[in-house]
Amino acid sequence: MESITRRDALKMGGLAFAGAAGSAMLGGCAGAASSGASSSSGRASSVSGDRSSVPADATGAGIAKQSSIALADAPDVEIDQPGVDIRYDMVDCHLHYCDFLEKTDGFAALARAQDMSGVSESVIFGMGIAKQWDEHVDKAPSYYLSNDCRCYYYSGTDFLLAEDLLAQPDEVRRRFHPFCCGINGNDRFAADHIRQLLRVYPNFWEGIGEIMSRHDDLTALTYGEPPHIDHPAFLDVFDLGAEEGLPVLIHHNITAQNNEEVLYLDELKRAVAHNRDCKIIWAHVGISRRVEIQHLPEIAADMLAANTNIFTDLSWVVYDYYIEDNFPDGYFDGNTMDDWVALCEEFPSRIMIGTDKVGHWKTYPAEVVKYYDLLDRLKPETAKAICHDNILSLVKRY
Repeated sequence: MESITRRDALKMGGLAFAGAAGSAMLGGCAGAASSGASSSSGRASSVSGDRSSVPADATGAGIAKQSSIALADAPDVEIDQPGVDIRYDMVDCHLHYCDFLEKTDGFAALARAQDMSGVSESVIFGMGIAKQWDEHVDKAPSYYLSNDCRCYYYSGTDFLLAEDLLAQPDEVRRRFHPFCCGINGNDRFAADHIRQLLRVYPNFWEGIGEIMSRHDDLTALTYGEPPHIDHPAFLDVFDLGAEEGLPVLIHHNITAQNNEEVLYLDELKRAVAHNRDCKIIWAHVGISRRVEIQHLPEIAADMLAANTNIFTDLSWVVYDYYIEDNFPDGYFDGNTMDDWVALCEEFPSRIMIGTDKVGHWKTYPAEVVKYYDLLDRLKPETAKAICHDNILSLVKRY
């Protein structure tokens, strides 16, 4: 039997999903949409799909030999219902295809979860840092905080994403905007590595990121010197982003854990000023776990006002902790959701929303609809810009 390529094997798995993505597309951000709460099933319907590029003898016998993170992209991946009626058409600006072990539930399950959530398009990228499983540790880690095993930069994540996405049927593939992220920000060769990716996958990458600078415990766990966003390697990446018209999504905390003093904001200011032609998306407004600081909306407003080439997303814990005031330790940062509404209305074209889910989609709908509390308080045109239009204005089009 003729051997089956990994991409062909993945394509076979995606055929059953072809067309289902388009069936749940919504008309407008604030327009009426189908109810996620009353949806009876999260299972994708089976359709024929285009089998023209699949080998004639592709019976599936060779699939077991493939080494793929997504061959387990089975229709039985459980996805929770959103619990509310879907009323916004959203574009997820921040989504990891892989987790810290470089595993994923795959694109078919992700598209199904997005259809249940009213997400019509999404930025997508891998995980540029992988968690190591040490010899002396009996139980495998599942997250970067699972144990004290170290982490390391992992460039293979971009190839895993690209191959899996290119294997999807058009109905799935065209809803995703791939970014590349597998670089070490301390390596002066980083921009050169991205150039190689642009050559290997021409007219494919629509942005760069999420690339990691300062990041709570992950900084301490990752091999090598602590990264900082104004490092020459990062600056070269910003130059490349400007040259190629690729936005750059960065993770850069503005302070350390358990320290209310702003420590690292000046690094970000220098990085943003380096090349004003580079569009930089500042993830989570510089916040991650156990990063507690006063008056974050005012800090964000100052950055946005002073730098027209910076944007920010309200993904991950910045929404839960700072916007909805749900700090695990009861910390109060001095602001309420009203202050974040005011920030969004002041900078309606510079803020966006993303889930920051990492490879697994069971709770994806809940991570989407939680933003309704904020969106419902905004002017309709502001809500549409933040949940849909802004990120699409940044990604590169071919």
